[in-house]
Amino acid sequence: MKILIKKKSVLFMFLLFIGGTGLTAQSNTKINTENLEKLIQFSKETYTDEIMLVHHGKVISNWKNSECESIHFNTASMVKSWTGLVVGILIDKGFIESEDEAVCKYIPEWEAGCQNQVTIKNLLTMSSGLRKRRGAEGILAKDTIKDYIMNLRLDTSPNEGFQYSNESVQLLGSIIENVTGKSASKVFREYLFRPLGMDSTSLYKAASGEDVVYGGARTTVDDAVKIGLLMLNGGRYNNKQIISEEWVKKSTTPSEKAPYYGYLWWLDNNSEDKNYAATGDLGKLTIVFPDLNLVFVRRQSCNQDISGNMPWMGPDYLKLIASVLKP
Repeated sequence: MKILIKKKSVLFMFLLFIGGTGLTAQSNTKINTENLEKLIQFSKETYTDEIMLVHHGKVISNWKNSECESIHFNTASMVKSWTGLVVGILIDKGFIESEDEAVCKYIPEWEAGCQNQVTIKNLLTMSSGLRKRRGAEGILAKDTIKDYIMNLRLDTSPNEGFQYSNESVQLLGSIIENVTGKSASKVFREYLFRPLGMDSTSLYKAASGEDVVYGGARTTVDDAVKIGLLMLNGGRYNNKQIISEEWVKKSTTPSEKAPYYGYLWWLDNNSEDKNYAATGDLGKLTIVFPDLNLVFVRRQSCNQDISGNMPWMGPDYLKLIASVLKP
């Protein structure tokens, strides 16, 4: 590693051997090493097990907790954003005509959706009228997921407002399976994981054996960062168009009822460095800073903080990440 220091900014030659990521392992990027050290120190103090920063397709930092042997982690709700991408790919390929179509066309067995003319777009933007159910009432407590979600009643009318809902996303999983005639895990692997070379990634299954698309995939930071790069590059990866640029734009455009949410992506258009993110419980993060050409991924798998302390979700954390590229 060769470092030429000039005040706080450096020309950072970062040599890193990364197997199978498709990333360039050598980066010539001006790095604010002082701010990078602050980010790493903050990561150590907030139960982080790994972070990766990729600038212009090149890894500029990959810090890992040396006490955490595992490289895999549970994405939790990060996978919701991936589900939105798979829906977009199926629209691109003609399996689904448009996100504006009624869900009844694809899952007629969901009576409440048919009666209230819920659209696929409603499910993508959390405006279907379903709320998140917790505990014994929630999706994780059910023996058979599909039977449970097909009997759900709406809590409000569609388009009344934003209501974060695991159930809405799992309904998208049923649409994915119905239009392709394949399991969700096979569809994800065929159209998303394999094209991106995400060889260490797979969907989790419920106790019933059903694929879970709302909250859980087994992955690595090396794989997760590829989703961020796909978004950053307008749906392209390794010079191949995996998903249409139009869908990427729709996914990162504020929805009517929630300016902070697109098609299953969280949006931050108020910060100096605008960004959008796939997020999961306990700080599983893939954050894209388009104007900086930067992708950031955070993993938490060994260190678990269940106290509710979440400083990494605030604007100061986003500012700290961006500051690594600033003098």
